[in-house]
Amino acid sequence: MPEVTIVPKTGDINKQFGVYSNVCCGYEIIIREGASFPNCPNHRKSETTWNFVETEKIQQVVIRKQSQSNPAA
Repeated sequence: MPEVTIVPKTGDINKQFGVYSNVCCGYEIIIREGASFPNCPNHRKSETTWNFVETEKIQQVVIRKQSQSNPAA
């Protein structure tokens, strides 16, 4: 039986951190796991679907609150 790929669309919750490209114009976003997929910024009035592109070239960066960071010298 062939593997079924679920393609997320506007409003769906992302299940895998990575780069996604929309089908309407190829606009790419980096979206974290748990975030909802947006409308295309170029076509805001239309829902779109998003195709997974990659994650290997992305490094996740953790941004700490000011109170948790090291003080400036």
